[in-house]
Amino acid sequence: MDASAFLGRVRERLGDGDGDGRSPARAAPPTPPDALAQTMVSGDGRLFERFEEQLRALAGEARRVRQDELAEAVASVAAGARSAILGADLGEMREAVAEGLARAGATAREPTREAAEAADLGVTGAVLGVASTGSILLASGPDSARATGLLPPTHLVVLPEERIVPGFEELFDAMPRLVAASSALVLVSGPSRTSDIEMTPILGVHGPERVVVLVVSE
Repeated sequence: MDASAFLGRVRERLGDGDGDGRSPARAAPPTPPDALAQTMVSGDGRLFERFEEQLRALAGEARRVRQDELAEAVASVAAGARSAILGADLGEMREAVAEGLARAGATAREPTREAAEAADLGVTGAVLGVASTGSILLASGPDSARATGLLPPTHLVVLPEERIVPGFEELFDAMPRLVAASSALVLVSGPSRTSDIEMTPILGVHGPERVVVLVVSE
């Protein structure tokens, strides 16, 4: 797809019905946050390798685990952490995450800003993963505080494997529904990074210095 066609499709998906920026289309009806998985997932198990490769190139980590391995995987990531905060968007994964934190000896706390500032680990879900860039899409709202994945030095993401999509074209296909269901969407690609005057990259200055994605398969 060439650049003009791609941009035209973006405009169309974001509300310009005829793609020329002059005829706004009717807004998509709001979608409940807990229904997002049913309305936009189009992942493919073969995409994990691409996702992991791209995230690793950005200094992030991705591991594929089965549902029955999740608690142990969380315990491994949380080793040495004294406290952790849990995002409310973990859904059915929350119990296994809490079990893993208990195994690691980390105290689980609710996601207030004060707790996030003091925590060693923040655990959240994710709306989707983008294989072509190793990115994760986070939704902020009543069920997902942005501070959970931003303030602790380590951000642990629990992502069902079926939510990995090939690239940005699929992301934009889902965007109208996602925008309607969330107060803010954030696309994260690995740990926070910046560079000094000599262009030496430094991790963790404006956010977590470690990002780990546990991709949960069936």
